[in-house]
Parts: sequence; structure tokens; C-alpha cells
Amino acid sequence: MFNCPKTINAFDLNEWFNSEYEDPIIIDVREDSELEIASFQKDFLHLPISKVSAEYVKSKISEAKDKKFVVICHAGIRSYSFGQWSLDNNLVNEIWNLEEGIDGWSKYIDQTIPRY
Repeated sequence: MFNCPKTINAFDLNEWFNSEYEDPIIIDVREDSELEIASFQKDFLHLPISKVSAEYVKSKISEAKDKKFVVICHAGIRSYSFGQWSLDNNLVNEIWNLEEGIDGWSKYIDQTIPRY
């Protein structure tokens, strides 16, 4: 069976944050320069896609492998790739990709985050 990242949109992620369920661990794979423009307003783990290696990611998330992860980027493409790579390398058990990324979050949930 092929395992792939699950998709979550900004509205559903916002509901998740406002629910009684434990918040997911947010992984932001954007580069430093992108975070300077538009930063996610929740706690997140910054793993720039340009610096990703299995050893690096494992060192950052190994204690939390069984947690729920949501990965974000600008538009949802790099984050999907990261999510698939994380599953393929058995670094996580379950991962969601934020559809439309930080851009969608800014459009639909938090308009104070600049769009770029």
C-alpha cells in the first residue's frame, strides 16, 4: 500500500488548533528569507528544505515520531514533497500537508500575514 501525506486545508487546520485535540507539530520547510516575509503565528519547527537530510530531520523529530505533523511551505508543493520523503524514509508515521501553504493560511485565516 502506498503511503502519502494527507491533505489539510487552512480552515480544517484552524479548527484543529481550536479543538480539544492535541495540536499537531508544525514543520515549516520554507527558507529563512521566506520566514522573514511571512512567519506562521503558531509554534513551529523550522526545517529549511535546502538543509534537509534524513539524519538532520531524525535528530529534530525522532522523539515525536508518533505525533501528528503538519508540514507547510509557501504554496503546498515543497511541503508535500517533504511529507512524502518523510514517510518514505520512515521518519514519521503520519503527516499532513497544508494545502495552499502559508499563502492559503494568510488568505483564509490570518490576513495579518503578508502574502508574497
